[in-house]
Order: sequence, then C-alpha cells, then structure tokens
Amino acid sequence: MDRLTVLSVRQGQFVYDGKRGLPVAWTWTLERAGGAPVLTHTVRLDRIPGGRQALAELRRLPQRIRELRARNPDDLDGIEEELRRAGQWLADEGLGALTKGLADAGEVAMRLPPELAEFEALPWELALVRDESETRRSGVPLALHRTTLVRGVRTSPRGRAREAVGRQLRVLALFSLAEGTLPLDLTAHREALRAAVLAGTADREVAAHVRTLQFGAGATALGETVGEDGDWDVIHIVCHGLPGGLLLERDQVAAGEGEGTRLGGNSTSFVGAGEIGRLLAAARGRLKLLCLTACWSGGEDPAPGTGHPLTSLAATLADELGCAVVAMRFPVGNDFAVCFDAALYQGLLGKGWPLPAALRYALRTAAGDPDLPERGLPLLSACTPVLFGADAPHLTLTQGNPTVGPFDAPGLSTAGPLPDPPEPFVAREQEMSIARAATSPSGASRGAVLHGAEGLGSTSCAAVLAHRHQQEISPVLWHPRPDWAPPVHDGPAASGRPPARPHSVDGFLAHLAHRLPGCEDTLDAAREDEWPAPVEAAVGCLAGRPDMLLVLDGADRLLCQDPGWSELLDALAEAADVPRLLLTARTELPGIARSLLRVPLGPLPPARLLPLLTAAAPRLRALLDANDELAWCAYDIAAGNPGLLVEADRAAISRQDLRLWVRIHRDD
Repeated sequence: MDRLTVLSVRQGQFVYDGKRGLPVAWTWTLERAGGAPVLTHTVRLDRIPGGRQALAELRRLPQRIRELRARNPDDLDGIEEELRRAGQWLADEGLGALTKGLADAGEVAMRLPPELAEFEALPWELALVRDESETRRSGVPLALHRTTLVRGVRTSPRGRAREAVGRQLRVLALFSLAEGTLPLDLTAHREALRAAVLAGTADREVAAHVRTLQFGAGATALGETVGEDGDWDVIHIVCHGLPGGLLLERDQVAAGEGEGTRLGGNSTSFVGAGEIGRLLAAARGRLKLLCLTACWSGGEDPAPGTGHPLTSLAATLADELGCAVVAMRFPVGNDFAVCFDAALYQGLLGKGWPLPAALRYALRTAAGDPDLPERGLPLLSACTPVLFGADAPHLTLTQGNPTVGPFDAPGLSTAGPLPDPPEPFVAREQEMSIARAATSPSGASRGAVLHGAEGLGSTSCAAVLAHRHQQEISPVLWHPRPDWAPPVHDGPAASGRPPARPHSVDGFLAHLAHRLPGCEDTLDAAREDEWPAPVEAAVGCLAGRPDMLLVLDGADRLLCQDPGWSELLDALAEAADVPRLLLTARTELPGIARSLLRVPLGPLPPARLLPLLTAAAPRLRALLDANDELAWCAYDIAAGNPGLLVEADRAAISRQDLRLWVRIHRDD
C-alpha cells in the first residue's frame, strides 16, 4: 500500500436500494500511499436533504448533458453550470471529508464490490477541491488536481503476470466511420497516432510495429486481424459510439460481377459490448491496453423509460479481456480526440510514464489547447476520460534504454516513390472502403478503377490507399500520371511495337526494370522485341507478387498516349499471382480491364466541404462566412468539386482575379 492510494467500500459497509439500483448509505475507506493514516467517511442519504434525488440525478448526468447540447450546442455556460452543481454535491456530500485527502493523490484504485459497479461509474473525479478562502462556486475538480481514479479494481491492485512486451511493441489501430454518422477526420487521426507511437519508441529499447485498419474497417475486419495475429500489446479503436457499444462500418457485400461491378455501400452497424469482447478475445493474454476513443464508451446512460443504466462498454471489456481500458464518458470532438491520443502515447512511450500519469498529461494537454473548443468546457473535459482495469495503476509499456538499432520493416526495398499523402484530405469513407477491399490481396476483385472528373480527388484517394497498403501489407509500385497530351490515333508501329514515348508501355518497362531487381535483363530485352513480348515480359516479372499493389495514375491519359496500354492492362487484370491494380482516371475506362471494380467519385456534400474549406481554402471560407455574393457564386460553380474550390481560393487573393475566375468557369 506504500505506492498506491486505494478508495474502497467494503462488503457489509453499504445499504443497497435494489429498486433504484444505487446505495442509500455507505462508508468510504481511504488508504493513502506512503503510510498516511487511514481515513473513513460514512454517507447516509436519508440525513441529507434531497440526497436520494441528487444521487439519481448524478446517474442521469450523461443524459442531461446530451439534452443541453441538443437544445443549444453553444450554451457552454449552461453545461458547465450543470457539472459544477454535480461537482459541488460530490465534494460536499458524496465524498465529504475525503475530497481533500484525494487531491494530488496520483493514481487511486477504486475497490468496490460487484454490486456497486453502477455506483462506481459515477463521475467522482468531478468532485471540486476548494481552498478555505474559496467560495462554494469555485474549486478545481479532482481530475485536474493530479488525481486519476482507476475503476474495475476488484482485487488487490498489484498487477497480474502478463506476457511482456517483446522485441516490438505491437499496436493495432482501427478507424471506422459508419455511413450516416457525423464526419470525422480519420486520416488525420490515424497519421497523428502513428507519428506519436513511432516517435515515442524512437529511442527506446522496444521498437514499435503499428498496424492500422481504415476504409472497410468493420467488425469482420477487426475480428480477422486480431485472429490472424493475436499478439497485440495495444488495440486502439476510433469511431462513433453509443452507450454499451460502438458504431462500426457494416461489412461490404458484393452486388454483382464483371465490368461495372459495384460493391454495396456500407451502413451503420451497432456492435455491442459482448460482440466486441468476442472479436478481441484472441488478444487476451498479451493485450495490455485497449483505447476506445469513442463517445459514451466509458460511461453508463439510463435506458429510455427504465431509469436503469446500460452496461459500460469499457468496464465490460476490462473485465472480459483482463487489460487496462481508456475510454470516454461523454462525446468529444475529433480534434480533442486527436490531441488527447497523441499526448497519451507521448507520455506512455516517449516519457515512459505509467498509464495514469500519461492519462493526466493527455487530459491537461487537450483540455488546455487554446485552439480546441473543449477549452471552454473545462469541467466536462476533466470528467470525460475514464480508466478501467486492475492492471491500469501500474501499467508501463516501454523501457528507458535506447534502441540497439532502428526497426527494419521487411519487404520495402522495392517500393517505388509514392506521392505525399494529400494535406488536407477529405476522406471518402464509402468509396475508399470499396477500393481498399478490391485491392486487398484477399479480395475477390483484381483491383479497382477510381474515376471522376478533374479535381474530384481520384489521385488523392489513390495516394492515401497506396500509403496504407505499403505500411500494412507490402510494397507499392506507383507509376505517375503523364502530363496532358493529345490522343494518339496511329496505333502500334508496323513492326508491331508501340511508339516509344515517355509514358508509353516502353517507358513503363523501363520503370519496372528500375524498381524490380533481377528483372532488368528480361525487361530490357523485351523492349527491343516485337509485340506482344513487352506485355508478356511485364506480366512475367510481376508474377509471384500478389501482395504488391500496382498504381497507374491517370490511366486514361496513358491510354491516349499509347494504345498498347489497353492490351497490357487487360493482361494484368486477368493474370493470376500478380499485383492488384489500382487505376485512376477521369472516366470509368469502358472496355478496359473489365474485371476491375469501378468506383466513381462524385461531388462532395456540403458537410464534407466545410473541413476542406477551412484547411485548404481559408480566403474563400472567410468570404463565404461574410456572405459575399461573388464567393457564393464561386462555391455554386464548384458544385462540390474540391479541386475547383482550391482554384477559387487562389483566385480569391484579389476581387478582380476571383471575378475573372467566376466569369471563365460560368462560361464553361
């Protein structure tokens, strides 16, 4: 007990009201670290005016906050006042004299009997700590007083023997956005999390292996990935949630075959705590930390019409998987979650702190960020992150020693230079899920054609998918799009060999010779041979690489510059044991590579354009906010085309340029 403070209610020291589902009297015992005297405090609600009603209101607090936010999302003062009243009651009556004893206690293990699990879930860290000189309306909650309550500690919190982190810290992160839910910038979240984990282990004894799932990241994908290799130290899930479960993308279902094949669009799939536990069961034993950056994952909420709370997802998974769980009691914004997660891994990995200390650091970092709206909700932010699990008080993931050498990711030597991922990137979750499934080595399709008008983002989507494939599966060979050139109508030369142009099939063979060691002689010889030797050589050299992804950007332009591409694409699309194909084009390439899935990109809806305007078109966004008629005319002309909006933003440097841009595109 000298290293950890324990707050407990022991068997026989509470009176339980089964009808209300909460105790009406209880005795707290506070055993403080360092051998300080043990403190006790008895609470009897029948001696507190309105005591039972106040405790019932605490259980309804998540529902009350949801009602206030729905009524007026901008009324931050109203939300904070509601929380302040709750924090005052918790300090004055719920914890009473123990409140100050808990201040600055570090990690505090809550040890309560199973019958008090719902009672344990109340927001005790919201209790306001006040100095003698402070008024009843002031005070700082325990969560911001260097105190972290750890729930779900049913036995002595000494930690249990678990498989240690091996040569690698293995992290699996799933990013899922179900159709019809509010937009989340999952790509930015994913990259920030990867960067935080890799940076945090850069100078540590244990290197990091990060596997991410996005686009088509539903329950089946999660279960299969965990089942394929259950040796995960950390599993991180980012998505929307509801009390008792997560909202994941529904698994894709093929709707047809052949040219023009489409996959059915994803929709919302509610996955309850029991099913999540089953999907993650293979990781039990080695799994040390589960992070659920989802709304409601850490809090209970009364079921409509019953008055009884639903089971907390985080509490259930902490018990079933035997690991620490970081979760969110209330909904959080995407930017808050990104900042919180990055800081959490910085503390855990970069600084080597125990999990409770890393969580406190992450909370202070995110809640204090002046650019985040949560800064206006300090009390709500303070009681949002919650921590569960018997191992959580002492959990550390890395050692402090420097690494012997960098972690070598196998199989990346043949990867071609990829374009940088677009910044910003407005994720098209449904289209990206379809394309990712089609280009997966285990997919039924031979690949996909991402097609849409100029400016709609086919190259951006392909670049993101290519980086994902290279990080998770195997190398990617990216063949860049050619500059625009007039169509070629003369076809192959009399010798049967297509004309030699920079982006002809001949140029592609030279690219392959450079990127595929050991194939130089075969490909160089084929370039001098007659048609169809170049096609046969390309297929032969790519054989035996089914996990690789071959991206041909601007395939419609390639076909214009050399008709020989048609035969090559058909051959690659039909051959077995060769890389999956991902083509981008302005059309769906009718009659070309018929077995490839066609994935159309349409205009973006207004809800998806707003993040893009803020990040990539700030001048135009400012004019729109000012209700500028010329800016709205440009917005209407763009009609959901992100490329045109960025063009209009460049023109918005001056009124004259913007007026000219509008005139030109209106005439078009």
